[in-house]
Amino acid sequence: MGGGRLMINHSIGRLLDELRARTDHSRLCVPLLPEMQRNLNYAMDVAQQDVTFLPPMQTTMGAQKHYLNARRILRRFAESVDALFIRLPFQLPNAVQHLKRPKLLHVVSSPLEVVKASTDYSGVVRTLATTFAAHSEHAMADLAQEPRTRLCTNGAEMWHTLGGRHGRVVVSSCLYRDEMSNPRGPEVSDIPRLLFVGYLRPEKGVNDLLEAFDRLRQDRKVKLTLVGGSDRKTEAGRAITRRIETSPFADDIEQKGMMDFGPDLFDLYRSHDVLVQPSLSEGTPRTLVEARCFGCPVVATNVGGIPSSVEHNLDGLLVPPKSPGELAAAIARLLDDQPLRTRLVQNGLAARDRWSVESFADELIEELCIAAGQTP
Repeated sequence: MGGGRLMINHSIGRLLDELRARTDHSRLCVPLLPEMQRNLNYAMDVAQQDVTFLPPMQTTMGAQKHYLNARRILRRFAESVDALFIRLPFQLPNAVQHLKRPKLLHVVSSPLEVVKASTDYSGVVRTLATTFAAHSEHAMADLAQEPRTRLCTNGAEMWHTLGGRHGRVVVSSCLYRDEMSNPRGPEVSDIPRLLFVGYLRPEKGVNDLLEAFDRLRQDRKVKLTLVGGSDRKTEAGRAITRRIETSPFADDIEQKGMMDFGPDLFDLYRSHDVLVQPSLSEGTPRTLVEARCFGCPVVATNVGGIPSSVEHNLDGLLVPPKSPGELAAAIARLLDDQPLRTRLVQNGLAARDRWSVESFADELIEELCIAAGQTP
């Protein structure tokens, strides 16, 4: 942080700015990383005295050594505010318990499902990661039962997992209303173009997408664009890269790498015929919202919070995870069935307003006000 500019991930930064605009005064408590990261691409204008820094928490295991210090900082911070907005999962789940303030918990994903779907862990390390992820979810469930606490989860699955009673299921967004302009029409391109946007991780189902693409490409001319990179230095990420490079149809696969959130990414949504989200574990992916807001219909897996964002045959198509054949068939259906395609596109566009970051922030503020005993 310097000169009043706090660099943060765009999806979190945009939401925090919208929440701050709806309150009289706000303060932030966030980890301070030792060096700049590629995904810290949003500048927040916030006074330095309104930011409390936690120790760096780049990995879950590495964060554990900071538990006592982080706990002290969080308690002092909680004493200085009237209510808390806590984004979960958090690397130190027990550190945010018993802070004795009205609070809203925003749970974005399931740590246990992420570990189960990942190939980054094996042997004893996998056992430890699974055990800690289960502990994290148990701690979040306990936290949700504390007095004056409201719960918002990205999708219904986490709501039920955590035993939600007070709050609501939400769908994440970081897209402003005035950015939702010039959507594409429902017509299919002469050479259909498929789009994937996300980290190249095993739990994102990239290998299933590549297998589905190979099957499609054997029967028809089609192209695939991959936006994103690997944010982990693991063999799993390198294996995905090798799989792309050795595809028999590698010439029809374009890798864009990491892209900043903004007009260039929005143009990709407008220029592609289908967004494919083949995840094995998810909350409510913002890419599904973004694509539909620009007229690009979606095919996604029926996992995690995705069914809370996409209704099958109404504004998208859902398929089982780990099913490249069904994924390929759904994509082909969306390319060939023009009435279906038109209906999905029109229904997606009709819901744009409720998918904006402004509407999302309104939902969260309403829940926070209820927790604090105030009128929204």
